Amino acid sequence: MKKLLNNHQGITLIETVVSVAIIAIIVVTVLGALLYGQKMVVFSDTKNGAATKAQEIIDDRMNQITTGSADASAPSNEDTTIDGYKVEIEYAEANKDNDYINEGCNIIVRVYYNNNASYTELTAYALKGGVGL
Repeated sequence: MKKLLNNHQGITLIETVVSVAIIAIIVVTVLGALLYGQKMVVFSDTKNGAATKAQEIIDDRMNQITTGSADASAPSNEDTTIDGYKVEIEYAEANKDNDYINEGCNIIVRVYYNNNASYTELTAYALKGGVGL
């Protein structure tokens, strides 16, 4: 045993293979975490882009309805593609329990992202033609 401990001729092939395997496991783990992080950044950016687009669309439609340049008197649906996003816009009558609410309509905007597997949805209320302003 003393002879093996005092052997200073170098490392064995087994020691080399084990050390390379340990380094490979560490490198693969770190690279996997970095790739996952990059994927999440891209996904988050796509989701934020869809939310921004939904907000722009809903602001534009609310402005059109409030100024009277768009007619949202009848509930309707609109499917379109805007800047590469699949967009669904729905105009629906508001709750009829309140007279004030009867003078407007609900706008629902869905913007799809992630190859149309996910969507962000915004709902807003707009007064028709500036009623009550």
